[in-house]
Amino acid sequence: MLKPYVCVACEKVIIAKDEVASLISLFSKFVLAVPAGTEIPKNAVTPALWSVFSMWDPEPGDEHRHYVLCTQLLYPDDAPYDVIARQEMPIQAGARCQMSVQFNGFPIGQTGEYKVHTWLEEDGQKVFGPIVVGVGVEIKH
Repeated sequence: MLKPYVCVACEKVIIAKDEVASLISLFSKFVLAVPAGTEIPKNAVTPALWSVFSMWDPEPGDEHRHYVLCTQLLYPDDAPYDVIARQEMPIQAGARCQMSVQFNGFPIGQTGEYKVHTWLEEDGQKVFGPIVVGVGVEIKH
C-alpha cells in the first residue's frame, strides 16, 4: 500500500527535467482585506491558481496496482466546493510517486477553515485516507 510522504497546498508546482519538484508559496491561510461594509457573496471565488502536491512511497507490488488519487475541497461547513478531482497514479517500483492537482480559483465566500481532502481509491473503493490539509480564509475590514 502506498504511504504518504508529503501533502501540501501551494501556489505552484514546478517539476524539473530530473523529476525534482519545487513548491512555490506554501500556504495555509488567505487573508483578504476588503473595505468596511463590503458584502462577499457565499459563492465568491478568487481567481487564484493553486495546487495540492503529494508524494507517495510505494511498497513492493504497488507498481502492479491501479491507484487513483482523489482530491476535493470542502467549505468550512463541510459542503463540497467542486467535483472530486481524480488522477491515475503512475507507480514505479522503488520510486516515489509525485502528484500535483491544480485548481482554478479558491472560494472565499465563507470565513473559516476550508479542508482539502486527499485520498486513494482502487477499483472505485477508498483504500487510504483522507489526508486533510486546512486552508483558512480570514476577512479583514
